[in-house]
Amino acid sequence: MYLPQSIAAPLNPHPRAMPARALETPKRVLAVFAHPDDEIGCAGTLARFASDGAKIQLVWMTHGELASQFGEMNPDQVAQTRETHGQAVAKLLGARQQFLNFPDAGLTGGREEALALAHIVAAFKPEAIITWDPFDMHPDHRATYWACLSSLKLCRIPKLVGTAHREPMRLYHYYSSDLPRDQVYCDISETMPTLERVYRLYHDTYHWAWNVDDLRRSRLLVGARFATPYAERFQEANLSANEALPA
Repeated sequence: MYLPQSIAAPLNPHPRAMPARALETPKRVLAVFAHPDDEIGCAGTLARFASDGAKIQLVWMTHGELASQFGEMNPDQVAQTRETHGQAVAKLLGARQQFLNFPDAGLTGGREEALALAHIVAAFKPEAIITWDPFDMHPDHRATYWACLSSLKLCRIPKLVGTAHREPMRLYHYYSSDLPRDQVYCDISETMPTLERVYRLYHDTYHWAWNVDDLRRSRLLVGARFATPYAERFQEANLSANEALPA
């Protein structure tokens, strides 16, 4: 597993420190990631939002069928196993879940992927979206960000999606020290046990070197940065064009 900076390096500061604020709970949250387990970086936040009464929908762009931890297992069997993981995680978080059927290690961030997400956005009408950052090492992760960004324009076009969604939305992504964007954080002190259960579900399958104690320490370090016991942090993309330009 490649750990994003939001998990693995919580105290890596940007040389130009940007302002930070606490996230307010949106009414509807869409979390979009490339593979099952990518959501670990925001699972505590999603659980917190759900406990506050928000509706949560998890979307995975692929089934992650090329995961090397499964050895020579048939990709279809791997996909089935990983879909079972996603379903279990969604239940733990109190979320809906959906898998799109794009190929693992084949995402481009292009029109087809963006349009598939635009249909979901138009139907679910989220106030906030959480996804990968645009500079992540994995090409599927980067592509997921760009597909999300494009979907926020395409979802406003009735000739593409039917009933359009044109209400303001916020796009949050995992923290990247390469981006001088405002930081936002969520106090996950009450939902840390849920995050740990999500992590254990994956850890028991993949036997990662990073254990639950490491996960807990990472959230403690982020929490210390924002004067709260446990926290997860993100950055917010500027969506002024999404709100101001005509569809």
